[in-house]
Amino acid sequence: MTRSEKRGFTLVELLVVVVLGGMMVLSIYQVLATNSRTYTVNNAQIQGQQALRAGMDILFSEIREISTEEGDLVGMGADFISVRAQRAFGVACDVDYTVAPNRITSHRLGPAFQAGDSVVIFADNDPALNKDDTWLTRTVQTVDTTSATCPDGSWAQAFGISNLASTGDSVRLGAVIRAFDTYTYGLFDYGGETYLGRWASASMALGRPDPLVGPLVPKRGVSFRYLDSIGAVTTVDTLVAQIEVTLRYRSEVTDARNQRVADSIVGLVYPRN
Repeated sequence: MTRSEKRGFTLVELLVVVVLGGMMVLSIYQVLATNSRTYTVNNAQIQGQQALRAGMDILFSEIREISTEEGDLVGMGADFISVRAQRAFGVACDVDYTVAPNRITSHRLGPAFQAGDSVVIFADNDPALNKDDTWLTRTVQTVDTTSATCPDGSWAQAFGISNLASTGDSVRLGAVIRAFDTYTYGLFDYGGETYLGRWASASMALGRPDPLVGPLVPKRGVSFRYLDSIGAVTTVDTLVAQIEVTLRYRSEVTDARNQRVADSIVGLVYPRN
C-alpha cells in the first residue's frame, strides 16, 4: 500500500463538516422551537376563546332568566352583578289558611322545594283588580315528605309558609311559586390569577366563591353596563332592559412580538321581564 492510499481527512475538511453539521442542527432546532412556540400560542388562544365563551354562556343563561321588573336584579355594579336566580318552580293547586304555618300544595314542575328555601309567591288579592297584585317574599318553613296530589290527581308537593294571609286571602289557586337563591358574579383571585367567580348568598360573608372561568384580566376581566329600553345607561334596577357584558382574557404565554396572548368578548343580554 502506497503512502497516498493511507491519506485521511484533512483538518479543513473536518472543520467544514462540523460547521455544516452545526448549521443543520441549529436550523432544525429553530424550526422545532418556532413550531413549539406557535403551538403554545395557538393553544393559549384556543383556551382563552373557550374560557370567554363559557363565561358568557354562564352569565347569559343566568341573566336571561331574571326579571328586573320583579326585583330579580338584586345588585348592579360596573364589575359585579347580583341576581335572584330561580331554582324551583310550582303552581299552587290548594291553599290552607286554617293551619300554622299556612299550607300550600303545589304542582311539581321541577326540583322539589326544600325547607329554608326563599320563595316569591304571586298574590292576586282582588281578582277584579290588577293594581293590587304583588309578589310575597317568604321562606319555606316545613316540607311534607309524604306523597301529595292536587285535586286533579296530578303529582304535587305540600309545604308550610307563614303569613300568606297577611293581606287577606291573597294567594289563590294557580298562583306561581318560585324558589330562588341570590348569586353574585364578579372577579376574585384564585391561585395568583384572576377568575370569574360566583358567590352564593350563604357564602358571601365567608368569601368563598366558586371559580368558573379564567384566567381573566385583573380588575378589568369582567364589566357590566345597564341599559334601559332605549339603550341609555340607567342606575335604576327596575328600568334595566338590557345588560352589556364584557369579558377579557389574558394568558401568561407571550407571542412572537413578546406580547401576552389576550382576547375579549362582548355580549348584550335581555332579561326576560
